[in-house]
Amino acid sequence: MIQNYITRLKMLSVPKGYPEIDLIRMINYRAFESCVNNEMRCAIMSLMARGMVIASDIATTLGISRTAIYRHLHSLRRNGLVLYKDGKFYVAAKLFLVYDTLIDNDGSIRLTVHSNKGSFVDEALGVVFVKGELCKCDVCIIKDECLSAVKGLAKRLDVKIRSEKPLEAFKEIVSEIVKRDVVNIVKNGYLIVKTPEEVEEQSIVEH
Repeated sequence: MIQNYITRLKMLSVPKGYPEIDLIRMINYRAFESCVNNEMRCAIMSLMARGMVIASDIATTLGISRTAIYRHLHSLRRNGLVLYKDGKFYVAAKLFLVYDTLIDNDGSIRLTVHSNKGSFVDEALGVVFVKGELCKCDVCIIKDECLSAVKGLAKRLDVKIRSEKPLEAFKEIVSEIVKRDVVNIVKNGYLIVKTPEEVEEQSIVEH
């Protein structure tokens, strides 16, 4: 049964030449917001998702210095949004879900997924960022393109959506796949917790 979930998620495409990346990566909401609240970091990830994966090329396209581009890339890597391999930088997953953790009075940990926040790779837009309360679908100049991308995501994930607003439609998708796919994947698998320092050390060893 778990193979059905994985097959659906693999239908989310990435540019030709990309390495194997995560299907879904869950990002803490503070780390996610450190990206989406910075237009330059959003632009960097969108370029990567279109196949521009060399830091100097990204810097030239965006008109910023190499020092600045590496500062942004370092932050994106530490927060789990970008990975580094063989001198190139890539979006780290096809779909990012945003979570928060709460500790109940009895000491148990409760994980909450924010259905109104996240991002995914899209062929036309690069990366689509869903920013929760920051999204103003009614006045957004790319509402139609965003809605088309969200509908494409729903189709590939086999989720039926009703809303014609990108934010609401994305919330429907996240709510469904968390119940249908993510919970089952976690129940049938395992989670690995690494500190940012461990992630950096592993990257250095591998490359």
